[in-house]
Amino acid sequence: MAKQKDFSLNLVSDEMTLSNGDFVAPEGLCWLSVVSCLLLACSYVGSLYVWRSDLPRDHPTVIKRRFTSVLIVSGLSPLFVWAWREFTGVRVSQ
Repeated sequence: MAKQKDFSLNLVSDEMTLSNGDFVAPEGLCWLSVVSCLLLACSYVGSLYVWRSDLPRDHPTVIKRRFTSVLIVSGLSPLFVWAWREFTGVRVSQ
């Protein structure tokens, strides 16, 4: 089987690994990771409050709207994590 070339943006280079193979994070990757995590968490919580309604929070319509919002955000979260991984170039060693 022929190996395919990886044409994605890869910020991780050979200089970022120690002699024993451990990963050394590039400058700024930690802050980017923390901000990405906070953005994902805020989008999840924010999705609960997107809908404006005069109904109480335990009304079936409000529950269905919130469930739909959380379902959408939860469905998009793997895409968000994939985009973060592609942007930062972090790879899992096997």
